[in-house]
Amino acid sequence: MPCQGSCLCGQVRFELHQPGIVINHCHCSRCRKASGAAWGSFLHVPGSALVWLEGEALVQGYQPKEGSARAFCRICGSCMPLLDEDGLAIVPAGSLDDDPGLRPAVHIFCGSRAAWATLPDDGLPRFEASPPDSFWQDLAKG
Repeated sequence: MPCQGSCLCGQVRFELHQPGIVINHCHCSRCRKASGAAWGSFLHVPGSALVWLEGEALVQGYQPKEGSARAFCRICGSCMPLLDEDGLAIVPAGSLDDDPGLRPAVHIFCGSRAAWATLPDDGLPRFEASPPDSFWQDLAKG
């Protein structure tokens, strides 16, 4: 069964037609600013799995001078999915309306977390920056 998601105003709706690969909690300043929270949580899924149901024309992209692009609803400002340079759809986990059947696997960029934020005692691996490629490869193996 597909997993659906939407923006705050409901004018943008999407579906994911394949299981996600990983959910990460990112503590970098860009993800904090984009989410307005202590960290951003993102589901990574093959780009071909993302299907827009309504409002794709309302999704606006933003590419900072440095770092990853972002997408948001032009009406309500909610973070929306986007395709990265590797062909993955990066889906803000907070935009999901259904359970993706996957749980967060890692905290990344903990070295740049907000000074006021404490990391939860959730038992997930933590990395000061980006995990090594071997971590992602091992995670993909299951």
